[in-house]
Amino acid sequence: MSREKPYKNIDNDKIPRWGEPTQSVAPFVPTPLNVVKKMLELAKAGPNDTIFDLGCGDGRILFTAIEKFNVKKAIGIDLNPTLVRKVELMIKEKELEGRVEIHNKNFFNVDLTSATLVTLYLTTSGNSKLRPKFEEELTAGTRVISHDFPINGWDTSRKSPPQHYTTGSHKIFLYRLPEAYEDRVKKGEKSTWKRIRDRILRS
Repeated sequence: MSREKPYKNIDNDKIPRWGEPTQSVAPFVPTPLNVVKKMLELAKAGPNDTIFDLGCGDGRILFTAIEKFNVKKAIGIDLNPTLVRKVELMIKEKELEGRVEIHNKNFFNVDLTSATLVTLYLTTSGNSKLRPKFEEELTAGTRVISHDFPINGWDTSRKSPPQHYTTGSHKIFLYRLPEAYEDRVKKGEKSTWKRIRDRILRS
């Protein structure tokens, strides 16, 4: 789909591209800090990572990733301007300009191609709306980790059941791309070719 503005005098961030991006897909509910740390541990966050937290709230994942896991860069996206301003102040107080960024934008319209790690605490529906964007924009080796809610249609990196990790009563779903969805794609391709072959055989 074109990245150019299709209409004059309209903010490009407000033009729907995926799902229903003009609406929030989840309320702000902060992830407990012990779960934040576990998510980053499971994802093996480190100095080579650029992390995007979609719906970053108060920025706790961003600051934990920088201060405890020494990631290269942490970028937060949130629709709530009040939360964004608070995080901006914390960035200045902690003197983390250049390493932590916060944007008052709609994450459906944010370019994720530079991400090596994406963190989520949305809803199953919100994750499903993001899935096509992830499959189009995220590069091989990128990890996506979701608190409590899975990404339907993807396989987690955990091979033995259950497909999630647990921390107390919280579930953590870890995905690595493209492994998370390549089996589905392969099955889809086989199914398509099978239908073509069957039509040829019947003709």
